Amino acid sequence: MENKHVAVFAFPFGTHFMALLNLVLKLAQTAPNCSFSFICTQKSNATHFNRPHIPKNIKAYSISDGIPMSHAQLANHPIEKVNLFLKTGPQNLQKDMPQDLLIVGERETMFSRTLVSLAKVLPQAKAVVMNLFEELDPPLFVQDMRSKLQSLLYVVPLPSPLLPPSDTDSSGCLSCSKSVAYVCFGTLVAPPPHELVTVAEALEESGFPFLWSLMEGLMDLLPNGFLERTKMRGKVVSWAPQSQVLAHDSSGVFVSNCGANSVTESVCGGVPMICRPFFGDEGVAGRLIEDVWEIGVVMEGKVFTENGVLKSLNLILAQEEGKKIRDNALKVKQTVQDATRPEGQAARDLKTLIEIISTTS
Repeated sequence: MENKHVAVFAFPFGTHFMALLNLVLKLAQTAPNCSFSFICTQKSNATHFNRPHIPKNIKAYSISDGIPMSHAQLANHPIEKVNLFLKTGPQNLQKDMPQDLLIVGERETMFSRTLVSLAKVLPQAKAVVMNLFEELDPPLFVQDMRSKLQSLLYVVPLPSPLLPPSDTDSSGCLSCSKSVAYVCFGTLVAPPPHELVTVAEALEESGFPFLWSLMEGLMDLLPNGFLERTKMRGKVVSWAPQSQVLAHDSSGVFVSNCGANSVTESVCGGVPMICRPFFGDEGVAGRLIEDVWEIGVVMEGKVFTENGVLKSLNLILAQEEGKKIRDNALKVKQTVQDATRPEGQAARDLKTLIEIISTTS
């Protein structure tokens, strides 16, 4: 079973979960080079994966139980709970995939057709370059891609934070104390107005210092008096030097849409993330951040709620429970630094890319 990957779907009711988990525990100990993805509901996983000595080659992945937030009373109706879980099955398997990959027939978009065309021609390319570090992609994914492509190279345009960070702050944006929440959703899209208000209210309620880079045209959407009430511990600017912010020692968490560049800069800075994906590959990035690298959390339902933002800020910035996330972010940062050294994989792939470009007629 060497280098194999086994997906385990556990029926989350009765004794099915424990029976299957006990079997997987035995398999994982017998086959340490085999990876097991244990897929069940959040409630079941949280209950049973807190036990000590879970083998490192078992990873729990949580899916929805299908019970609406407003139907807590269903806890006393086991048959209804089973029906809802089975009904939500297809959505569980699709929710982290970019929507354009799921659109077929008359609902196809130009973007979805482009993705299909790319999938057909990529195997013909002499090399496909990934804007990520190989060490951060799941090994089975790398192995599968390498079996389909002529050459797969991981070459990241490295941001300046990989250089020793400076204590100076010419921008005036980084003068806050430690454990600052940095908020930015990029320049392409933004959360809907009610979610922007929710983020502002959560930042105000949390009491944490913050820096928010918000597009100029969205400033008027902030709650009345918000800027005045938070001016002693927070700052809202129309632009911030993001890579410098995330490299600064004061940055404690990055609230983001988890776009590719933002993820790279946050990883390089060792900063945990609170993610609210919008579209494209951001949902996949959120899954990597929360479930694979374990350096952050994704908003429940991929929507900002005041309670959700408060809970996430407290988890990462203040609670002992969030120490694992904070420690993992630093470990990933070290992995990235190792990869970018002259003898690292990223440096070697860059040399290979230069050779391919130089010798291709």
